[in-house]
Formats: sequence, C-alpha cells, structure tokens
Amino acid sequence: MKRNRGKPRHPADPKSILAVSLQVFVLLLAAVLLYSLLDRFVFHPPVRIERTEGTSPTKVEKLIQVSVRNECGAADMAMVFTSYLRRRGFDVVEATNGEVFNRPNTTVIDASGNYTNALRVAEALGVNKTNVITKLDPRSYVDVEVLIGKDFQDLKPNKGTE
Repeated sequence: MKRNRGKPRHPADPKSILAVSLQVFVLLLAAVLLYSLLDRFVFHPPVRIERTEGTSPTKVEKLIQVSVRNECGAADMAMVFTSYLRRRGFDVVEATNGEVFNRPNTTVIDASGNYTNALRVAEALGVNKTNVITKLDPRSYVDVEVLIGKDFQDLKPNKGTE
C-alpha cells in the first residue's frame, strides 16, 4: 500500500476561493458587456425609424408605419416580423396573411411615395435593395408594406440574432 508522503491535504483557503470566484464573475460580466456592445453596434446597428417627410405633430406620426403580410406559406411569420420590427421601433399597424403563399422573395413596397422609408425597413430586415419597389396606393394608410417570401429564413427576424 502506498503512503502519501507529501504535504498533508488541507481544505482550500476561503480567501483563494473567493478570489477565484470574483475573477470568474468579472470575466463573465466583461463577456456579457462585450456581447451587448457588439450586438448594439455591429450585429444590430441603429436604423433610423423616423419618416423623412416634413415635421409631424405627434411622435407616432413621425415613425414609419408598416404593414406586414405573410405570403411565404410558413405559419406565424407575420407575427415574427411584426415583433422584430416593433422591437426595432417601427410602427407596425397591421400583420395579416397575404393573398398568395408562394412568394419567392420578401418584398418591401414603398406605398406612400417616400422610397427612403422603404429602404430603412428593408435595411432593418436584411432585405436586398433590389427587392424594394415603389407601388403608390393613395388608399394605403401605411408608408411601407412588407410581403414575406420564402427567403424569410435568410432575413434578420428569423435568424434569432436579436
């Protein structure tokens, strides 16, 4: 039978356990703060959500108003996009199913004649500028319409990065 001929084992010093715990806590806190900083300025940089037209009398009217229609065939995508846009500060006033369910690409429509507003929504969603069109509708009560296509998995709301 072997004998332990080294120093006798002593329980760990409480001060050293506290020091190590504090170091681990500080490292975790630094990692969380770094992630928050990267998320805010790299992964999801701020997008201007105010309308570019003249001044509006109320704060709500200054925000870009958006309608979201699910035309991809996947369940609940209108609500996923609506939640994402609202978290980003847009005024989403409608979320519905569209008329078709096989739209290949997500399309952002400028319905009010202010193309810059549509570009801001497209940028927030990660939609390519080639899928932003102008289709003026004098009866429309929103600035921008989003028609969700089958490419929804490639866009920011569905990537789960926010």
